[in-house]
Amino acid sequence: MSEARVHRWTLEEFLPWEANQPGEENQPAKYELVDGQPRLMTGETQAHHLIGLNIVAVLRDRLRGSPCRPCGSDLRVITGTDNARYPDALIDCGRFDPQSHNASEPAVVFEVLSRSTGWLDMQIKLRDYDATPTIRFYVVVSQEELNVVIWTRSENGRLTLGANLTGAGETMTLYPDEARLALAEIYEGMGFGESSAP
Repeated sequence: MSEARVHRWTLEEFLPWEANQPGEENQPAKYELVDGQPRLMTGETQAHHLIGLNIVAVLRDRLRGSPCRPCGSDLRVITGTDNARYPDALIDCGRFDPQSHNASEPAVVFEVLSRSTGWLDMQIKLRDYDATPTIRFYVVVSQEELNVVIWTRSENGRLTLGANLTGAGETMTLYPDEARLALAEIYEGMGFGESSAP
């Protein structure tokens, strides 16, 4: 008995298809392309949304005047594995193209970790971002506790585990140098770590 073969989508097939998928309130639905298969993005929890919003809000002020821009979860990253990802936040340091749905030169990507996507974010997405040379930092943020894990592009060209921050007063410096974030800023409004805000 022969088995049905699963069609493996290419980026050239996926991108126009995704642009035409209906969503709620006349907004297109968001799909990621993962290893040749479209995957519908699910809704966020309030905690997940607030953390992503905090990251973009803080970076907006810090990066003003630099060639880099903070972006939210609606900007797509085409990875070196030919997957299409929507990180929860990112820093884009490439040319601004007002018509593009893709980051021009993603330098830092942030993923907010949840129980349901924890393994995926820590392993599969790490593989995708590692294969994308412009990405200098991959930052994973827990929404359950004060915990941020940072992978840094090392001299051998790979993303390697750099730091694990757990204190509200701890600060990370990413790229460019103006991109500084304290854990207390990331978790503002979450109910923990706010007394140590800078």
